[in-house]
Amino acid sequence: MRAFSTLLVLASTASSPAAPLFTDQAATAFGGLALHSRSVSLADVDTDGDLDVLFQGTSSVSNNFNRQLLRNDTPPGGPLAFTNITGTSGPVASDTSGWSACWGDYDGDGDVDVFLGQQNPGSAVGDLFRNNFIPSGTISFTDVTATTIADPGFHQCVGWGDIDGDLDLDLMIAQEGPEPHEIYRQNANGTFTAIGAAAGFHVPYATGLYGKAYGMAMGDPDGDGDLDIYISTCRPGGNIRNNFFRNDLTGNTVTLVDVADTNGTQDFENTYHAEFADFDDDGDLDLFMVGADGEDSKIWRNDGGGSFTDTDTLRGGPLLTYNGGDFNGGRAIDYDNDGDLDLYFHDRMAANGRDNARRLFRNDGGWNFTDVTHTVGLASSNEAAYDSAWGDIDRDGDMDLVFPNDTSGTEAPERLYISSASENGNHWLHVRLRGLPSNTTAIGAQLYVTLAEGTSEERTLRRDANSNAGTFNQSDLPVHFGLGTATVIDRLRIVWPNGAEHQLTGVSVDQYLTLDINTVPVGLSLLGDEP
Repeated sequence: MRAFSTLLVLASTASSPAAPLFTDQAATAFGGLALHSRSVSLADVDTDGDLDVLFQGTSSVSNNFNRQLLRNDTPPGGPLAFTNITGTSGPVASDTSGWSACWGDYDGDGDVDVFLGQQNPGSAVGDLFRNNFIPSGTISFTDVTATTIADPGFHQCVGWGDIDGDLDLDLMIAQEGPEPHEIYRQNANGTFTAIGAAAGFHVPYATGLYGKAYGMAMGDPDGDGDLDIYISTCRPGGNIRNNFFRNDLTGNTVTLVDVADTNGTQDFENTYHAEFADFDDDGDLDLFMVGADGEDSKIWRNDGGGSFTDTDTLRGGPLLTYNGGDFNGGRAIDYDNDGDLDLYFHDRMAANGRDNARRLFRNDGGWNFTDVTHTVGLASSNEAAYDSAWGDIDRDGDMDLVFPNDTSGTEAPERLYISSASENGNHWLHVRLRGLPSNTTAIGAQLYVTLAEGTSEERTLRRDANSNAGTFNQSDLPVHFGLGTATVIDRLRIVWPNGAEHQLTGVSVDQYLTLDINTVPVGLSLLGDEP
């Protein structure tokens, strides 16, 4: 693990590369699609190995539907190509104003289904669409909301995960209100039961120190094998607290205890995006949150034992040297494939006292980050977005940015920023997990990559397979590692959602690797019990 210092702060780069790292190729790829969109989610809807794109938003008269599903038909090594399949295959049956979305194979049939959140509290329910994809290539969806999940409310944040430890997918919903947060536990017959109140997930709405949910992080920061939840909140006037729900799972009974006051992450400011990620390569999950309404964004270092440290105290100053706008989305992402996690931010108000609504900060170590927005090509236009998604759209080994344009609250061109970081000399690995009888895409799996093992430069990177990271969106579920200059992976360790562990040594870099839990390849040793 690299040593972390406590030096200062964020700087701005002074020089520019010969060519921008990111170029907007949406006009070619998406055919000039323009929406009043609020969210975007990425998923391999047709199981062909590449990422398809779903946009959601408010009324879109010129495009007929508020939801637009684009199938990725890009040939290997060929030009970007997407087909709009909304009218024939897309999940548009109850086409009210869309908000959040999350994909997961809740029925265990091998394709990903989707829950679509709404923004009309009390008058609309979220929609659960079962994917009917068949190997011939036909894509269609069935609206199963009435028989599965019919949750009313303003679904700011949604995510699939195994909250009760029974190895199938449950659905977590963090609400803006007035409806309370909810957990839908999946039953053996594919139906769902609301357990939020019994589990302790219901919290008072907009009373006292409680506010509207604007971010939800899910993961296992305390390392006890179950799923914990962090809720970031926002309310005019601020002075509200966030919620850190520790899961004290007993058998399959979920008990959530809010420990934000004791572990120090209550953060009495307005915050949006929240995400668990391992920033310091120590194997546990730290917490990243985006400040809204001019409040500070923060990274909380996980110190183990249920305690966290605000990294402002380690670097001697705030994470960002300026804010002043309304950052409401973000992502921890390794955009340059150097092995550490960089920070991406965006603003829902384009003209809000800064020259660009998108911001990308490079991780320089020691909890310090440098603003590289202008040098990498993301400052070409000052456009607003509620949330964005990252994934390797063109399958070249680096992470691309899909940007749902919400500038001026009107229909505007969607953006697709394709990265050329895979040409910078750094290496990478992309891992897809398969084979569990339910939760077939292994949501909740933990992956560890060890580089330079046995030397003074040894480091172990952790990335998790997570269906939720942020406010409204879902990024690439398969796990991406930037590897820096490493030319071989000494050790790849997978902790599957069912507790089984696999280990692979001498893994080649620069590849898409698919691992099936039921098919152990040569060189892969089983560390845990057979599934």
